[in-house]
Amino acid sequence: MKWKLPGSRRGRVLGAGAVVTTAALAVGGVVVANSAGAAQSSATATSYRTQLIEMRTAGSKGYFYTANQAEYLRAQKMKFTFTGQVPGYVANTAIRGTVPVYRLRMKSGSSYLLSISTAERNKLAASGQWVYEGVVGRIPVAAASDRIAVYRVSKNGLGWRVLRSTTAASYVKAGWHMDGFMGYVWTHK
Repeated sequence: MKWKLPGSRRGRVLGAGAVVTTAALAVGGVVVANSAGAAQSSATATSYRTQLIEMRTAGSKGYFYTANQAEYLRAQKMKFTFTGQVPGYVANTAIRGTVPVYRLRMKSGSSYLLSISTAERNKLAASGQWVYEGVVGRIPVAAASDRIAVYRVSKNGLGWRVLRSTTAASYVKAGWHMDGFMGYVWTHK
């Protein structure tokens, strides 16, 4: 699969074994990522990394994240726009030392949030106000030289964002709430 960073001339090809699985779920016309395959060793992890892309939803009502090129293209057709933010790279298959990143959509609007907490995912989905859409990727929980910390921030009426630590700190100074540490993303493929 060839993934081209929005707005760039560079593309990259994932390794022959790289597969992005998607569910048969269709939410608002966007097929959502679901689960990743069997565990892989960290030595082969780089061939399974893909960019986590941030988009603004139609009408700028929230933020949407995907690591799937086909889903990104479908979201564009729904008038979602690339924000210019690429928090980093996520794994699209289970790799030792990573956790799934769950995506949920608010039923009453076009807001999405990402979480690594199974308890938070279950609580929000059980509330009836959120729809669980699946796993968008997997991220490491331990620091390493090729990783950077990401945090989730939120602001009423503006949605939830996943940002690198320095960017998250500036958002908090601007009045956003620090929801907390999510984990690490890879800084390169």
